[in-house]
Amino acid sequence: MGVKALQQLGVLPGMLEIKKQVEQIIQFHRVSKLRAQKGLKTQSQSLHMVFTGSPGTGKTTAARLVGEAFAIMGILKSPQKGNSKIPFIEIHHADVTSKFVGDAEKAIKKKFNEARGGVVFIDEAYAFIDGDSNHKSDDKVVAAIVQLMEDLREEVMVIAAGYSAEMGKFLDSNPGLRSRFSNTVHFPDYSVPDMIRIAQTMLSDRDYRPDHEFLDLLAKRLWSEKDKNGFGNARTVRNILEQSIRMQSVRVSQIPSPTREDLSFLTKLDIQIPEQEILSEKEILQKAMQQIQGRLFELELKELTAGKL
Repeated sequence: MGVKALQQLGVLPGMLEIKKQVEQIIQFHRVSKLRAQKGLKTQSQSLHMVFTGSPGTGKTTAARLVGEAFAIMGILKSPQKGNSKIPFIEIHHADVTSKFVGDAEKAIKKKFNEARGGVVFIDEAYAFIDGDSNHKSDDKVVAAIVQLMEDLREEVMVIAAGYSAEMGKFLDSNPGLRSRFSNTVHFPDYSVPDMIRIAQTMLSDRDYRPDHEFLDLLAKRLWSEKDKNGFGNARTVRNILEQSIRMQSVRVSQIPSPTREDLSFLTKLDIQIPEQEILSEKEILQKAMQQIQGRLFELELKELTAGKL
């Protein structure tokens, strides 16, 4: 099952960096066991990770799969023998805030205890340092998180996620945070081809089949959507598909005796795209080139930084 989780991770678009880090952790664990068998010294490794990137880039899905794989392979220890369900506990700022002194810290501790043998996923972690805070409860919550990460480091993997710049501020908010999050993975925005593959998978899972004209219009709409505020990568894809399925339902309801194909196929009639938003082939090519150049710059910057370290 752990291998299955890693295989699922392998088919997700844009997951090269997370796959690389997961492989390193797994092989470190295996080699450490071999060293112990030969009487050599071993050391523990930090499993905690920071996932940065825009909404809808697969951070939550990746966190679930990584936690599942690590738990099944024994990298995460579980106090509950025979429990096949791997805990995945999400923490949001709103879940633990309280006007009463000490309640927020108790809520965090309860969440960590529920996650033993699995993952604590802190989405938009910087919310803990952004809000107005009475009696410095946010500072105390962050301090409690740091302490629990250390106390339960062999049982709980903490993954904190959010936008890159804001996550940097979160890590700097407490002297112990950055040193405990030794693994940082950036999830880039999906390319349009990636999102088309995601759309095909989503539709196949629901027994829908898009024709070529539908996919062509979907691609054109996604090129247009990428420049809009609130673009959500896979979330945007899901929203468009749900709208298309509703439109297809209205269209099919007008057919006296719809066939299996009628009920399954999505056509160009089932997708909305304002005429003024349809980009020309030249405009799409220009956007694709800009995206490639931007990604190359990111990779070159990363390589340069790594060389200096």
